[in-house]
Parts: sequence; C-alpha cells; structure tokens
Amino acid sequence: MRTRNILALAIALFALAASFPASASASSRAQDTEQRTKALILAFERKDLQAVSALFDADATLTLPLSFTGRREDAAHFTGKTEALAYVKNAFTIMGRIDFVNVKVSVSADGKESFVQANGDFTTADGRPYQNVYVYHFEWRGGRVVKGLEYGNPVTFCNTFGAPGC
Repeated sequence: MRTRNILALAIALFALAASFPASASASSRAQDTEQRTKALILAFERKDLQAVSALFDADATLTLPLSFTGRREDAAHFTGKTEALAYVKNAFTIMGRIDFVNVKVSVSADGKESFVQANGDFTTADGRPYQNVYVYHFEWRGGRVVKGLEYGNPVTFCNTFGAPGC
C-alpha cells in the first residue's frame, strides 16, 4: 500500500513539474501582450501611426460595434491593415489631443486577448473638449493585433461631431 502511495505521489509531482514550463510560458505571453497593449494605447496618444502599424497584422480587422442609430449593426468595420490604419489616421486628424485616463488593461491567461477600459480626455482638432468612455478588445497572434473592437459612446461622438448617420 505504501509503495502505491509513493508511486502516486511521484506521478503527481512529475505532472506538476511538467506543468511549470507551460505556465511560465503562458504567463510570459500574457505579460508580453499586456506590454504590447499598453504600447498601442501610448501610440494612439502620441498619434504615432508607424507604431500602431507595427502592432497590426496585415489581415487585421477593426470594428466599431456600437451604431449611431441604436440598432444592432456596426457603426463601422475595417478589413485589413490598410483600412484599419486609414480609420486610425482619420481619428488622429479629427482629434487635437488624445489622452486616455484611468486606463485599466486586462489580459487573458494565454495572452491571446487583451481588454482596455479607459476614459478619453481628448480635444478635437479645433480645440473643443471630447470626453468619451472607451473599451477596447484586441485579439493577438504573433505579437500583432488580428482583431480589434472599439466601443465608445456614439452619443458623445454625435453630439461633438454631428457626423452622417447621427
């Protein structure tokens, strides 16, 4: 009986030891994703299109799921890095200052997804205040965003910009 217990303990310890490298690797991936997510937010704040581009995959998509009409439809969807970066460049153009405050970054245990919750303390290009609330969801592969979702209050956007569809 004692031999069986020792054998069971040895098998359990072996299994536990074998799991450590995978856990450390997942932990490392999660930390890397957190750092990349923070770098992406800082690139947005600096209006650094080249840095944003470096963090987007060639096949990346970017979606704004909250419509201006209140219907269950995307406000916008951009397919591929070129379209996504065109949206980002336009955002850089219409904003004077981009400053995210109260930023909270969460990352999945495997490092494949990250979430950002932040308040935007922005100004428009003509100097008006623009204070919105944001949630971003990013899916990562190979250190680059493959899918991005930007949730911002469309009412705040419409009240400030009066864009078509508002």
